[in-house]
Amino acid sequence: MKVFLCETATEEQNRKMGMVSEVTNQQYPIGLLYLDSVLTKAGHQVLTKDYTFWTEENCLKALEKEVRKFKPDVVGIAVMTMTRVSTYKAIKIIKSINPKIKIVLGGIHPTVMYEQLLNNFDVDIICIGEAEKSLVEILDGKKLDKIEDIAFKKKRKVIVTPQRKLNMDLDNLPFPNYDAYMNPLITQVQMTSSRGCASKCSFCCLHNISHRCWRQRSSKKVVDEIEYVAKKYPWVSTIQFIDDNFTLSNQRVIEICKEIIKRGIKLDFKCQGRIKPVSAEMFKWMEKAGFIEICFGIETGSARMLKSIHKDITPEDCIKTFKLLKDYPKIKPVKFLMVGFPGETLETVDESIETSIKLHKIIKMDFFLASPLWIYPGTEVYDYGKSKGWIDDSYWLTNKPCPYFTLEHPASWLVKMQNRIAMKLMLSQGRWYFVKRVITKLINSPKYYIKRLLNLQ
Repeated sequence: MKVFLCETATEEQNRKMGMVSEVTNQQYPIGLLYLDSVLTKAGHQVLTKDYTFWTEENCLKALEKEVRKFKPDVVGIAVMTMTRVSTYKAIKIIKSINPKIKIVLGGIHPTVMYEQLLNNFDVDIICIGEAEKSLVEILDGKKLDKIEDIAFKKKRKVIVTPQRKLNMDLDNLPFPNYDAYMNPLITQVQMTSSRGCASKCSFCCLHNISHRCWRQRSSKKVVDEIEYVAKKYPWVSTIQFIDDNFTLSNQRVIEICKEIIKRGIKLDFKCQGRIKPVSAEMFKWMEKAGFIEICFGIETGSARMLKSIHKDITPEDCIKTFKLLKDYPKIKPVKFLMVGFPGETLETVDESIETSIKLHKIIKMDFFLASPLWIYPGTEVYDYGKSKGWIDDSYWLTNKPCPYFTLEHPASWLVKMQNRIAMKLMLSQGRWYFVKRVITKLINSPKYYIKRLLNLQ
């Protein structure tokens, strides 16, 4: 069958924040590349496009052009909550071109909101959770009620099939089809060495897909893919592991690093990890193998807030990890902060600032952003908001963007706290540093940062 896979444009609010743009080509939905390879291997003709960072207008124009030209039998759309609005519009366009085209949705938003989507949009099938096996069976013509982990409508009733067991052997998947997106301008390639996360943070919806089960690829298979990318795309200089928790098994990280060194691979590497578990031994081998960055989702420096969001770390854990990492200066940490959790106050924001300043004194960092808490369906915070009557499921049928959590504080307060954190952290690096950073930001994105400066507290 002819299959068109795509992801549509993210919300304009992200573009206004300077988070995305059409010239940003280092990020792409790796899940679509896996589906591309799996479906191609199964004998289907696949076209894969990513419109995530495009404006909605350009995305929909390009999508319509591709559908008319390629004439697919099936269109598969990966949907995040922040791309749902452009997906709704894409569905109408696709069906207007040819109502016989089957539309299959997958991703985190459809996994959580499958019933709403089937009841309100001209969608044929929804893949719940990981879609590699389900989509192959759909395309091969297997009866829908015999396919696990999907939802569809039959006689106006939503049918949900039994849950499929998670794929525990990720080594059986082919390498993603990087050719779908690759060009000589892309010097940083995304890669996954594991799937899932064992935690269940109050603001995260990943557990709806991974069921809190962390699964790893073998060290050999991971490095085989690194070597494949390095040889096929010699202009690539950096591999970014986008695992939710690359460092969960310190020993596996060490094995991957030793294999990289053994094969003489000379690339830079980045990853995302948790504050614990970590070890000096792991950091040592990561530095030797070429790791230059680790992103830590600290979220808040308040002990009370960390406990309330189930982060399973403390401010002391953060300080301990940064002190350990200080001995490996080639690896630069990046900390991610959020503001506006339930129970957040000026006091907890200042506690977050205090902890962050301590971390900046241990290791100098140039990233000061604190994001307001966005709400997604399938999270504990969303359920809390629903229980208080602040939001309900009908919100996701509107064209409104993902909302900030404003049950306890207005959006203006969240922005002020966001600015308070950023400014105090920059000032902690010295006034001249602060001045230079502000000037740089104003030059790069004047409208956005002038607006932020006007919201200073």
